[in-house]
Amino acid sequence: MARNKLKVVITGGSAGVGRAAAEAFAQHGHDVALIARDPARLERAANELAGRYGVRALALPADVANAEAVDGAAEAALQAFGRLDVWVNVAMATAFAPVAALNARDIERGTQVTYLGQVNGMLAALRCMRAAGHSGRGTIVNVGSALSYRAVPLQSVYCGAKFARRGFTDALRSELLHDGVDIHLTMVDLPAINTPNSTGR
Repeated sequence: MARNKLKVVITGGSAGVGRAAAEAFAQHGHDVALIARDPARLERAANELAGRYGVRALALPADVANAEAVDGAAEAALQAFGRLDVWVNVAMATAFAPVAALNARDIERGTQVTYLGQVNGMLAALRCMRAAGHSGRGTIVNVGSALSYRAVPLQSVYCGAKFARRGFTDALRSELLHDGVDIHLTMVDLPAINTPNSTGR
C-alpha cells in the first residue's frame, strides 16, 4: 500500500460529502488533508481518521472563499506530504429562499464559497501539482450537482454558482488537454443530499 498511497486534499472535509470522501480515502490507506472553517470540528475529523485507519490526517482551517487562505492550506499540505496527488473541491454554501427574499450578501457569500471556493481550490491544486520537484501529475475532482444543468426554484444562489463552476471547469479542462498537461480534471455531479445529516457530521 505504501507505494500506492495517495496524498489527498479535500475542501469541506469536516462534514457531509467532504467528510464521507475523506473517510473513503483514509479507509483505503491514503493520507488526507482536510480544509474547512471550523477548527474544532476539523481537528476532530482528522483525529478520528488518523486513529481509525492509521493514515496521516491534517486539519487545515481555512475559508475557501479566501484565495490566500486556500493557498496557505495547500502549501501546508504540500510541505507535509511532499506532493499532492488528488484535490477534491466539496465546500459549498447556499441560501434556500425565493429570489425576492434574498439580499446581496446572501448571493455574494453563496457565490464566494460555492463557485470561487472551487476556483481557488483548482488554482491552488494546479500550482502544487506543477511545483518544482513534483511529477506534474494529479487529479482534481470538483463536486457539483444536477442543479448545474437544471435550475430549480428556491435555489438560485446555488444553481448560479454551480452553473459557473461547470463553465470554469470545462474551460480549464480544454486548456489542460490543449497543453498536454498530465493533470486530470473531472466533475462529479450529485443528486440532492441532506448534508447536515450526512455521515461524519
